[in-house]
Amino acid sequence: MQFIHPAITWGFLLALAPLLIHLINLLRQQRVQWAAMEFLLQSYRKQRQWIWLKQLLLLLARMAAMILAVAMLAQLKSREQWLSLFGGQTTHHYVILDDSYSMSQRAAGASAFDAAKHVLRAIAAQAKAADSPQKMTLLRYSQARAAAAPGSDSLAGRIADFSAEPIDGAFDLTLEKRQQTWEPTSLALGPRESLAAVKQLLAQNREETSVVYLLSDFRAKEWSNPAEPRALLEEIKKSKASIQLIDCSKSQEPNLGIVELAPADETRAAGVPLFVNVKIKNHGPRAVSKVQLRLRSAFYPRPTDAARRDPAKLAAEYDELATLLIDQIGPGETISRRVQAYFVAPGKHLVEARLPDDPVTVDNQRWCVIDFPDGEKALLIDGSVDQQNAYYLEAAFRPLEKSNTGVRPEVKPAAFLRDAAADALKVYSTIYLLDAPRLDDRAVTTLEEYVRGGGGLAIFAGPNINAPFYSNRFYAAGQGLFPAPVVGPYDLPPAADAAQPDLELAKHPLFSFFLDQANPLIRGVKVDRYLRLKDGWKPEPGSGVAIIASLRNGAPFMIEKRYGAGTVVACLSTLAPQWNDWAKNPSIVVLALKLQSHLASARRLDDPRLVGSTLDIPLEASRFLPEMCFTTPGEGAAPRIKIDRVAAPRDDAGAMLSASLGLRRAADHLTGETDRPGVYEAWATLAKGDLEVRRWAFNVAPEEGDLSTVSSADLIARLDPVKVAYHQADQYQQEESSAAGYNLSHFLMLGLLGLLASEQLLAYSASYHTKPGAAR
Repeated sequence: MQFIHPAITWGFLLALAPLLIHLINLLRQQRVQWAAMEFLLQSYRKQRQWIWLKQLLLLLARMAAMILAVAMLAQLKSREQWLSLFGGQTTHHYVILDDSYSMSQRAAGASAFDAAKHVLRAIAAQAKAADSPQKMTLLRYSQARAAAAPGSDSLAGRIADFSAEPIDGAFDLTLEKRQQTWEPTSLALGPRESLAAVKQLLAQNREETSVVYLLSDFRAKEWSNPAEPRALLEEIKKSKASIQLIDCSKSQEPNLGIVELAPADETRAAGVPLFVNVKIKNHGPRAVSKVQLRLRSAFYPRPTDAARRDPAKLAAEYDELATLLIDQIGPGETISRRVQAYFVAPGKHLVEARLPDDPVTVDNQRWCVIDFPDGEKALLIDGSVDQQNAYYLEAAFRPLEKSNTGVRPEVKPAAFLRDAAADALKVYSTIYLLDAPRLDDRAVTTLEEYVRGGGGLAIFAGPNINAPFYSNRFYAAGQGLFPAPVVGPYDLPPAADAAQPDLELAKHPLFSFFLDQANPLIRGVKVDRYLRLKDGWKPEPGSGVAIIASLRNGAPFMIEKRYGAGTVVACLSTLAPQWNDWAKNPSIVVLALKLQSHLASARRLDDPRLVGSTLDIPLEASRFLPEMCFTTPGEGAAPRIKIDRVAAPRDDAGAMLSASLGLRRAADHLTGETDRPGVYEAWATLAKGDLEVRRWAFNVAPEEGDLSTVSSADLIARLDPVKVAYHQADQYQQEESSAAGYNLSHFLMLGLLGLLASEQLLAYSASYHTKPGAAR
C-alpha cells in the first residue's frame, strides 16, 4: 500500500481529536449531590457496561472517520499485496520510446526526448518502490525497425535496449548509463514496428501483469488517422495489458524546414551553369520573418594518393553560392527560390542549403549531388542528302562560336542504327530522327529498347518520310514508337485572318518560355506543309499520348508519347526550312535546348535518398575488384567514417557483384549505417587499378518536421474502442505515482459515508431522547 500524496498522511494525527475531546469532557464533569440522581445512578450501574460499549464504539467510529478522510485525500493505492501473498505476480513494464527526429524539438532548453527520458526514470523509480517483482522491456522506434520484417518473431526481445530486465537496486545506474547514449535520430519513424514487437512479446509472457507505455509526441502525421496503431493497440489490449500514452511534445513553435533541393531539369555539363531549386516550408502556426538561406557548392577534386589510402580524407572545396533573405513565410506556406551552380570540371559535385537553427535543427540542412559530365551526347540521324536538318540543329546547340550549351551532337547516317548494338546507344542522352526514311526491323527494335530504357527520341518529318512504314511498323497500332498513324504530306490552307498564328501551343514544359512571353517570336513561325494523320484519330485516354502543339486548322503539329521509361516527341513538319520557316526564327534555339532537356530528363538520375534507406551498389564482376569501401558522414562535426566491404556475387552466374550499407546488428543493438544525413560515397576499384567514386545525398524526410499534434480528446476519440490512459509528460509524476496497483480513494469515500451514517445512528442510540408528547 502507498499514498500518492504522502505529506497529507500527517493528518492521521487528527484521529486523536475525538479522544482528546472525550477526555476534556470528562474533566469538565462536577459531582453534585441530588436525591433524584441517586435513583438514576442505580439504574446506570445496572446498564453501564452496555452504555460504555456504545460510547467506546462511538469514539472509535469518529476516530476511524478521521483516518478514512485523511487516507482518501492522500489517495491510498494498493500495490497488489494480495497477489504478493500468493507468490508475488510480476509486473512487466513495456516502454516504447519514440526517437524520431521530431522528438528533438527544443523549448526552454530541453527537448521532447529529454522529457521522455525524465518520464522513463520516473517509471523506473515507481516500479522499484513497488512490493511485487518488477521487470522492464524498453524498445526505441529506431531499434524496432527490423522487428516487423518477415520471419522476425524472435527478434523483438533481442533488439530491445532492456529485455525483461529486473528492476532491482542497480537498475537506476544501468538506466542512467544507457540513457546517456540515446539521442533523437534523423529518421522519420512511426509506432507500427514497435507496437508489433510489443504484441509479440506480450504473447510470450501471458502470466504477468503488463503495463504498456508509449512515450511519443503524437504528431498529427501518424495520429490524425491512426487506423494501423489502433488495430495494434487493440491486439495489445486483448492481452489484458493496461496502456499508458504519455505525450512528451513541447509547445508548437514555428519550425522551418528545407523540403526540397534539386537541380532544374536542364542540360547538365561541366562548364555550363545550372539552376538549383530549393523549397522551404513553415510548419508552424505563425509567420516567420527575415529568414536567411545560405547555399554553397562543393567541388570534389581527383583523389590524391593519401585519399586513395583513406577515402575519408578526401576534402571537398566549398564555394559560397548565395545568401538569400526571405522577408516572410506564412504559417503552412512553402516558398521556392533558385540559385545558379557552376562547375568547371566534370564529376559528381554537391550543392548544400542551410537555414538558421530553430526548434528542430535536423531539417534545416539539405544536400543534393549532381552529376556534371563532359556533355550530353545527342545522336543526329539525318535522312536528307544535304544534311540540312542536322546543320540547323547543330547550329541551335551551338548558336555562337564560343558558346557552350553542354550538348555534344554527333551526326550519323541511318545505317548506323541498323548496325549499332543496344548498349552502344546508351551513351546518347537523346536521338533525333530528322526526315529519316524507312528503317529496317533491327533498327526499330534497337530504338524501342533504347527508349524503353529511358532514352529520349525526337522525330521530325520531311519529304523522305515513308508514310506506310510510319503508319504500320513504326506506329504498330499504337504499340510502336511513333505516336499516331499518318497519311502523307498535306499543304496547310491559307489563313482567313492574316494575324492568326500558324501554331497553337499547349501548356507544356517545352513551351514554358514562350507561354510566359506577351508577344513571343514563335507566333511569327509560318508552316506551309505537314504530315496529315488519319481522319478521326485522337489520343486514347491513358495511352500516354498527348497533342502538345496544333496548327491553326486544328491538325496536330507536335505529339508526345511515353514509351517505357523514355519519351518520344514527333514533329509533323521539317526541322530545316523546307515545310516551314522555324529554323530561321530565333525561337528555334530555345525550342532545341528545351527539347534536349525534356527528352534527356530520364537519363539524369539524381538518385536522392532518405536517411535510413539501404544503399546497394551493383558492380560488374568483369570490371571491378570485390574489395571496396564506403565513406559516411561523421556524427556532428566529426570526420567522415570509412567502412570496408567485400562485394559478394549477386547471382548464380557471378556476373554481378553487390555491396551495401544498411541496418546491421552491433554488439548489443542495431546500428543504421545510413541513419545520418549528408553525403555518402562508394569507392570501387577497377580491374585496371583506377578508382570509380559514386556519391549520393541522404536527406531527412521533410514531413517529419511538421510539429502539429493531435489533442488528447481527439486522440482518445480516434483510438476508440481501445481504452487508454493519457498523460502529459510534465504532469505524469504527479498523476501516476505508481505504475502498478489500484487507487482506493473511491472505496474509501464510500466507506467514509457508510461510517458517518453508522456514527449518527450509534450517537442517537447512545443519547437520551424523550418520547414525543411525553410530559416534561
